[in-house]
Amino acid sequence: MPVNENSSPGVGSDAAAKRAAAFVFGPSDKTRRKLEDEYRWAGLSANDSAVLSSFLTELGVVPDELHTFVPVGGLIAIPRGYESPSIERMVEHLYPRRVDAAVRFGQEWWILECKPASRMAGLGQLLSYFYWWCRDCPQCRVSRLVLVCEDCDDDEGEAYAAAGVDVAVV
Repeated sequence: MPVNENSSPGVGSDAAAKRAAAFVFGPSDKTRRKLEDEYRWAGLSANDSAVLSSFLTELGVVPDELHTFVPVGGLIAIPRGYESPSIERMVEHLYPRRVDAAVRFGQEWWILECKPASRMAGLGQLLSYFYWWCRDCPQCRVSRLVLVCEDCDDDEGEAYAAAGVDVAVV
């Protein structure tokens, strides 16, 4: 299983430096999930879990691996003078930089963003995750970016398609 141990440089307090040093990119035993454990995938809301579950059922092909809440892109730096344990926790929880789900088929990965309703924010998230994934783990080949949702209007679908992102309506 590919894992990259690139760390982001620490900024701010000693606690922030320790957090940054402990950051490990990508799919790992910590993020790997069993396909039969529906609605138990760490990091996903109940709604996102339901969307992902429907997608995997409709996919018709069993991936070699499923990972959820996969860290990418390092930690957001907190400027000096603003660091505190409460600010660090808030940044970690509000801006986690984590892929909703990633599936592996052979040597190829798909990055999935799960949204009950399609919104353009999913496009920005997928493109950012793709950039960080490729930067931090070039050996982890991403072959597809997929928005998984319950609805998507034509205009949004066209924007996703223009960016090379597949939309899976479940």
